[in-house]
Amino acid sequence: NPTICFSIKSLSNINILRRLAEAGSGFDVVSGGEIARAMAVGADPRKIVYAGVGKTDREINEAIAAGIGVFNVESEAEFENLSRLAAAASRQIRAALRVNPDVDPKTHRYTTTGKKETKFGVDIERAERFFAAYGRDANVHLDAIHLHIGSLIYSAEPYIDAINKTLDLIARLKAAGVEVRMLDIGGGFAADYEVGKSPTAADYADQIVPLLVGAGVEVVLEPGRSIAGNAGVLVTQVQYVKEGGERNFVIVDAAMTDLLR
Repeated sequence: NPTICFSIKSLSNINILRRLAEAGSGFDVVSGGEIARAMAVGADPRKIVYAGVGKTDREINEAIAAGIGVFNVESEAEFENLSRLAAAASRQIRAALRVNPDVDPKTHRYTTTGKKETKFGVDIERAERFFAAYGRDANVHLDAIHLHIGSLIYSAEPYIDAINKTLDLIARLKAAGVEVRMLDIGGGFAADYEVGKSPTAADYADQIVPLLVGAGVEVVLEPGRSIAGNAGVLVTQVQYVKEGGERNFVIVDAAMTDLLR
Protein backbone atom coordinates (compact mmCIF):
# COMPACT_ATOMS: atom_id res chain seq x y z
CA ASN A 1 0.00 0.00 0.00
CA PRO A 2 2.50 2.64 -1.14
CA THR A 3 2.10 6.38 -0.79
CA ILE A 4 1.65 7.93 -4.24
CA CYS A 5 3.29 11.35 -4.67
CA PHE A 6 2.38 12.67 -8.12
CA SER A 7 5.26 14.49 -9.79
CA ILE A 8 4.01 18.03 -10.36
CA LYS A 9 6.69 18.78 -12.96
CA SER A 10 4.94 16.36 -15.32
CA LEU A 11 1.63 18.28 -15.24
CA SER A 12 1.14 21.39 -13.11
CA ASN A 13 -2.42 22.33 -14.11
CA ILE A 14 -4.00 23.53 -10.88
CA ASN A 15 -7.38 21.90 -11.57
CA ILE A 16 -5.80 18.51 -12.20
CA LEU A 17 -3.70 18.84 -9.06
CA ARG A 18 -6.84 19.65 -7.07
CA ARG A 19 -8.53 16.48 -8.34
CA LEU A 20 -5.48 14.45 -7.37
CA ALA A 21 -5.37 16.01 -3.90
CA GLU A 22 -9.07 15.27 -3.42
CA ALA A 23 -8.36 11.65 -4.36
CA GLY A 24 -5.74 11.47 -1.60
CA SER A 25 -2.59 11.81 -3.69
CA GLY A 26 0.60 13.21 -2.28
CA PHE A 27 2.97 15.28 -4.40
CA ASP A 28 6.60 15.24 -5.50
CA VAL A 29 7.85 18.84 -5.79
CA VAL A 30 11.13 20.37 -6.97
CA SER A 31 10.62 24.10 -6.38
CA GLY A 32 8.95 26.70 -4.22
CA GLY A 33 6.42 27.29 -6.98
CA GLU A 34 5.41 23.64 -6.97
CA ILE A 35 5.11 23.68 -3.17
CA ALA A 36 2.79 26.69 -3.50
CA ARG A 37 0.65 24.86 -6.07
CA ALA A 38 0.37 21.78 -3.89
CA MET A 39 -0.64 23.83 -0.87
CA ALA A 40 -3.12 25.87 -2.93
CA VAL A 41 -5.07 22.74 -3.90
CA GLY A 42 -5.31 21.51 -0.33
CA ALA A 43 -2.63 18.84 -0.40
CA ASP A 44 -1.73 17.16 2.87
CA PRO A 45 1.74 18.64 3.51
CA ARG A 46 2.78 15.42 5.25
CA LYS A 47 2.44 13.71 1.85
CA ILE A 48 4.72 16.15 0.01
CA VAL A 49 8.27 15.07 -0.82
CA TYR A 50 10.70 17.80 -1.83
CA ALA A 51 13.36 16.71 -4.32
CA GLY A 52 15.94 18.52 -6.44
CA VAL A 53 19.66 19.20 -6.25
CA GLY A 54 19.50 23.01 -6.06
CA LYS A 55 17.02 23.95 -3.31
CA THR A 56 17.48 27.60 -2.31
CA ASP A 57 17.28 28.87 1.27
CA ARG A 58 14.06 30.68 0.44
CA GLU A 59 12.44 27.53 -0.95
CA ILE A 60 13.64 25.43 1.98
CA ASN A 61 12.22 27.95 4.44
CA GLU A 62 8.89 27.91 2.58
CA ALA A 63 8.86 24.11 2.74
CA ILE A 64 9.69 24.12 6.46
CA ALA A 65 6.90 26.64 7.12
CA ALA A 66 4.45 24.51 5.13
CA GLY A 67 5.33 21.44 7.19
CA ILE A 68 6.12 19.18 4.25
CA GLY A 69 6.72 15.52 4.96
CA VAL A 70 10.19 14.75 3.61
CA PHE A 71 13.18 16.55 2.13
CA ASN A 72 15.11 14.35 -0.32
CA VAL A 73 18.75 15.25 0.40
CA GLU A 74 21.34 15.15 -2.37
CA SER A 75 24.63 15.94 -0.60
CA GLU A 76 26.43 16.55 2.67
CA ALA A 77 26.42 20.29 2.04
CA GLU A 78 22.66 20.30 1.52
CA PHE A 79 22.05 18.30 4.70
CA GLU A 80 24.11 20.73 6.75
CA ASN A 81 22.22 23.66 5.24
CA LEU A 82 18.87 22.00 5.99
CA SER A 83 19.93 21.48 9.58
CA ARG A 84 20.98 25.13 9.89
CA LEU A 85 17.69 26.43 8.49
CA ALA A 86 15.57 24.03 10.56
CA ALA A 87 17.40 25.16 13.71
CA ALA A 88 16.83 28.81 12.81
CA ALA A 89 13.11 28.08 12.41
CA SER A 90 13.02 26.06 15.66
CA ARG A 91 11.54 23.14 13.72
CA GLN A 92 12.43 19.49 13.33
CA ILE A 93 12.18 18.12 9.81
CA ARG A 94 12.46 14.71 8.16
CA ALA A 95 14.91 13.80 5.41
CA ALA A 96 15.57 10.95 3.00
CA LEU A 97 19.04 10.41 1.60
CA ARG A 98 18.96 10.14 -2.17
CA VAL A 99 21.41 7.42 -3.07
CA ASN A 100 22.96 6.94 -6.49
CA PRO A 101 22.97 3.16 -7.09
CA ASP A 102 25.01 3.31 -10.33
CA VAL A 103 22.28 1.61 -12.36
CA ASP A 104 21.75 2.12 -16.08
CA PRO A 105 18.01 2.74 -16.67
CA LYS A 106 18.49 2.18 -20.42
CA THR A 107 16.83 5.43 -21.37
CA HIS A 108 18.00 8.67 -23.02
CA ARG A 109 21.27 9.91 -21.55
CA TYR A 110 19.70 13.30 -20.73
CA THR A 111 17.11 11.64 -18.49
CA THR A 112 19.48 9.13 -16.90
CA THR A 113 19.93 10.05 -13.22
CA GLY A 114 21.00 6.84 -11.48
CA LYS A 115 24.50 6.34 -12.89
CA LYS A 116 27.64 7.20 -10.95
CA GLU A 117 28.75 9.94 -13.35
CA THR A 118 25.56 12.01 -12.90
CA LYS A 119 25.13 14.85 -10.41
CA PHE A 120 22.26 13.17 -8.59
CA GLY A 121 22.35 11.65 -5.13
CA VAL A 122 25.13 10.33 -2.94
CA ASP A 123 27.18 7.36 -4.13
CA ILE A 124 25.62 4.29 -2.54
CA GLU A 125 29.06 3.25 -1.33
CA ARG A 126 29.21 6.45 0.76
CA ALA A 127 25.71 6.12 2.18
CA GLU A 128 26.71 4.28 5.35
CA ARG A 129 29.22 7.01 6.19
CA PHE A 130 26.53 9.61 5.50
CA PHE A 131 24.15 8.01 8.01
CA ALA A 132 26.98 7.64 10.52
CA ALA A 133 27.81 11.34 10.19
CA TYR A 134 24.29 12.77 10.17
CA GLY A 135 21.97 10.11 11.58
CA ARG A 136 21.79 11.74 15.01
CA ASP A 137 21.35 15.34 13.88
CA ALA A 138 19.33 17.43 16.34
CA ASN A 139 17.28 19.22 13.67
CA VAL A 140 16.89 16.78 10.76
CA HIS A 141 15.54 13.27 11.33
CA LEU A 142 17.28 11.08 8.74
CA ASP A 143 15.40 7.77 8.54
CA ALA A 144 14.61 7.29 4.84
CA ILE A 145 16.23 6.56 1.48
CA HIS A 146 15.26 7.97 -1.90
CA LEU A 147 15.92 6.63 -5.39
CA HIS A 148 15.23 8.15 -8.79
CA ILE A 149 17.20 6.49 -11.55
CA GLY A 150 15.77 8.19 -14.64
CA SER A 151 12.73 8.90 -16.77
CA LEU A 152 10.87 7.04 -19.50
CA ILE A 153 12.07 3.64 -18.30
CA TYR A 154 10.45 0.85 -20.30
CA SER A 155 11.54 -2.09 -18.14
CA ALA A 156 11.30 -3.12 -14.50
CA GLU A 157 14.85 -4.50 -14.58
CA PRO A 158 16.64 -1.23 -13.67
CA TYR A 159 14.26 -0.76 -10.74
CA ILE A 160 14.92 -4.31 -9.56
CA ASP A 161 18.68 -3.73 -9.71
CA ALA A 162 18.46 -0.40 -7.85
CA ILE A 163 16.05 -1.70 -5.21
CA ASN A 164 18.14 -4.80 -4.53
CA LYS A 165 21.24 -2.67 -4.02
CA THR A 166 19.30 -0.38 -1.71
CA LEU A 167 17.79 -3.22 0.31
CA ASP A 168 21.32 -4.55 0.84
CA LEU A 169 22.30 -1.08 2.08
CA ILE A 170 19.30 -0.98 4.43
CA ALA A 171 20.30 -4.38 5.84
CA ARG A 172 23.86 -3.16 6.48
CA LEU A 173 22.54 -0.02 8.14
CA LYS A 174 20.23 -2.08 10.34
CA ALA A 175 23.15 -4.26 11.41
CA ALA A 176 24.92 -1.05 12.44
CA GLY A 177 21.92 0.03 14.51
CA VAL A 178 20.39 2.44 11.97
CA GLU A 179 16.67 1.97 11.25
CA VAL A 180 15.49 3.02 7.78
CA ARG A 181 11.72 3.43 7.94
CA MET A 182 10.89 4.65 4.43
CA LEU A 183 12.04 3.80 0.90
CA ASP A 184 11.02 6.15 -1.91
CA ILE A 185 11.73 4.38 -5.21
CA GLY A 186 11.03 7.50 -7.27
CA GLY A 187 9.31 7.62 -10.63
CA GLY A 188 10.36 7.36 -14.25
CA PHE A 189 7.75 4.80 -15.27
CA ALA A 190 7.18 5.15 -18.99
CA ALA A 191 4.18 6.70 -20.68
CA ASP A 192 2.77 4.68 -23.54
CA TYR A 193 3.68 7.06 -26.37
CA GLU A 194 3.72 4.10 -28.74
CA VAL A 195 0.73 1.84 -28.19
CA GLY A 196 1.73 -1.37 -26.48
CA LYS A 197 5.38 -0.42 -25.93
CA SER A 198 5.17 0.64 -22.29
CA PRO A 199 4.58 -1.83 -19.45
CA THR A 200 1.40 -1.27 -17.48
CA ALA A 201 1.39 -0.37 -13.81
CA ALA A 202 0.55 -4.01 -13.11
CA ASP A 203 3.55 -5.15 -15.16
CA TYR A 204 5.92 -3.04 -13.07
CA ALA A 205 4.19 -4.07 -9.85
CA ASP A 206 4.37 -7.80 -10.58
CA GLN A 207 8.17 -7.60 -10.61
CA ILE A 208 8.83 -4.86 -8.03
CA VAL A 209 6.31 -5.60 -5.27
CA PRO A 210 7.77 -9.02 -4.33
CA LEU A 211 11.08 -7.30 -3.52
CA LEU A 212 9.39 -4.94 -1.07
CA VAL A 213 7.00 -7.31 0.70
CA GLY A 214 8.44 -7.97 4.11
CA ALA A 215 11.13 -5.30 3.76
CA GLY A 216 9.69 -3.49 6.76
CA VAL A 217 9.69 -0.03 5.18
CA GLU A 218 7.03 2.45 4.12
CA VAL A 219 7.11 2.63 0.31
CA VAL A 220 6.70 5.85 -1.69
CA LEU A 221 6.30 6.21 -5.47
CA GLU A 222 6.67 9.39 -7.54
CA PRO A 223 4.85 8.72 -10.84
CA GLY A 224 4.38 11.60 -13.23
CA ARG A 225 4.74 11.00 -16.94
CA SER A 226 3.12 7.56 -16.67
CA ILE A 227 -0.06 9.25 -15.39
CA ALA A 228 0.03 12.53 -17.30
CA GLY A 229 1.74 11.57 -20.55
CA ASN A 230 -1.36 10.22 -22.26
CA ALA A 231 -3.77 12.77 -20.82
CA GLY A 232 -3.57 14.89 -23.96
CA VAL A 233 -2.17 15.05 -27.46
CA LEU A 234 -0.31 17.72 -29.41
CA VAL A 235 -2.16 18.64 -32.61
CA THR A 236 0.01 20.46 -35.11
CA GLN A 237 -0.15 21.11 -38.84
CA VAL A 238 2.53 21.18 -41.51
CA GLN A 239 2.93 24.71 -42.88
CA TYR A 240 5.87 24.36 -45.26
CA VAL A 241 8.51 21.95 -46.46
CA LYS A 242 11.81 23.80 -46.60
CA GLU A 243 14.89 22.73 -48.55
CA GLY A 244 18.02 23.12 -46.42
CA GLY A 245 21.72 23.06 -47.22
CA GLU A 246 22.22 19.49 -46.02
CA ARG A 247 18.70 18.22 -45.34
CA ASN A 248 15.08 19.20 -45.77
CA PHE A 249 12.86 20.50 -42.97
CA VAL A 250 9.15 20.11 -42.29
CA ILE A 251 7.87 23.33 -40.66
CA VAL A 252 4.91 22.96 -38.30
CA ASP A 253 2.89 25.39 -36.19
CA ALA A 254 4.10 24.03 -32.84
CA ALA A 255 6.81 25.55 -30.69
CA MET A 256 10.03 24.04 -29.39
CA THR A 257 8.54 24.07 -25.88
CA ASP A 258 6.09 21.39 -27.03
CA LEU A 259 7.97 19.60 -29.82
CA LEU A 260 11.76 19.54 -29.52
CA ARG A 261 13.83 19.77 -32.68
